[in-house]
Amino acid sequence: AVPVALLGVQEGHSVLDLCAAPGSKTLQALERVGSQDASRDGVVVANELSSSRAHVLARRCSLLGSACSNFAVVQHKAQTFPGPTGMFERIICDVPCSGDGTMRKHPEKWRSWSPHTGRELHARQLQIAMRAAALMKVGGRMSYSTCSFNPMENESVVAALLERTGGALELVACPALEGLAV
Repeated sequence: AVPVALLGVQEGHSVLDLCAAPGSKTLQALERVGSQDASRDGVVVANELSSSRAHVLARRCSLLGSACSNFAVVQHKAQTFPGPTGMFERIICDVPCSGDGTMRKHPEKWRSWSPHTGRELHARQLQIAMRAAALMKVGGRMSYSTCSFNPMENESVVAALLERTGGALELVACPALEGLAV
C-alpha cells in the first residue's frame, strides 16, 4: 500500500484510516506503529461505514495478534467523523470513487459507468478530505487517493481542498520509494 509508505508512518504515530475497507493500508499502518517498548506504541483507528466490511476488516486485523492492542474499527460517515480537531499525525484518505481506474480488472464496471459519476462524487470526496484535514495534527500528513482516473475525483478535489484551507495545507512532492519509479 503506497499511501502508508509515502506518509512515513512510524512507531508511535496516531493513524486514522478514514475509509478503511478492505484493509490493506490499515494492516500496513498497524505493522509500522507498534514498538518493542509498549509505552511508545502508536494507535490505528480504521473507519468503515459498511458494517459487513467493518466486520471483515476487524477479523483481518485480528490476525496480527498483539499488534492489535492499540487498534479500533469504528463505523461513521467519513465526512462527519466525530472527534476533536488535530487528533491524528497521519491520515489515510482513500475515498469512495467511481472506480473507473479498475475497469481492466473489473470490466463489468463499464455497464454502470457514466461520465457524470465523478462530478456526482466530487462534493462527498471533498467533504471527506476537509474532515480529514480538520482531524490532522499541525505538521501531520494526509494522503488522498482514489482508484479513479477522473480529474474531478482527484486533482479537482485536491485543488479545492487547498483553496478552502487557505494555506493551512500544502501539497508536497512524493519521496522516491525503493522499487517504485516516481
